Amino acid sequence: MENNMTMWNDKSDDYYRDIQIGVEQILANTERAFPISIWRMIRSAFPKLRGKRVLVPSSGDNIAVFGFHLLGATVTSCDISERQLHNAKKVADRYEWDIEFIWQDSMTLDKIGDGEYDLVYTSNGVHVWISDLPKMYGNFNRVLKPDGQYIMFETHPFIRPFGNSETGIRVKKPYESTGPFTSEEETTYGWRIMDLFNAVFAAGFTMTHMEEFHQKDDYDNWFYSHKLLSAEDKAIEFDWTKNPWAALPQCIGFSARKNGKTE
Repeated sequence: MENNMTMWNDKSDDYYRDIQIGVEQILANTERAFPISIWRMIRSAFPKLRGKRVLVPSSGDNIAVFGFHLLGATVTSCDISERQLHNAKKVADRYEWDIEFIWQDSMTLDKIGDGEYDLVYTSNGVHVWISDLPKMYGNFNRVLKPDGQYIMFETHPFIRPFGNSETGIRVKKPYESTGPFTSEEETTYGWRIMDLFNAVFAAGFTMTHMEEFHQKDDYDNWFYSHKLLSAEDKAIEFDWTKNPWAALPQCIGFSARKNGKTE
């Protein structure tokens, strides 16, 4: 965890250098803060977000945080990297957005009180840094109000065993191998669907909906860095007959309702 925190602190300034592009997108269309499938889940659970309290642990680029604020929610952003929060707060201050930023480990949330939030939301890229899923989900349950909601989206666990090679897709690990995977800079995990779901159920949640989806209709950066590149080759990278990556599930998302903590 210490290495991961140091790594994110060190890379945060570069990470946030291009954040203005994302900010301008959600200023023009707030729904762009979320993939379409996840936006529908959020709207189904909360037709109106104004006045709702939302917690975003492991907030990263904070685009979702900014989106929830623009939708009228009262938002708390938590991250293990102080520099990430510092850079996100600079953006919020620039627009005079009233957002709470708290330095927190998503597995403990020890500065967050019980039963305070209507929604806990995590974006893509959170779970790979989490060493104890049951502990994290238990604390998500704890900080939610009765019948509060948890909504997430992530890289699909099925895609984690695969990597690139000169000849196409290669297998880089068995699906059952969950880590930890440690380098000089970081430690990551490759959780399976069963690991996610069993931790959610054990924490006292009832699953209400799940989606498996590609982001091609609402995000540019899976196969292309810009839509112009997609237009130039007629989006063949999204055609599984031309690109085998397009045959694999890209993302998973689900919503769950607090059902009382089980012991």
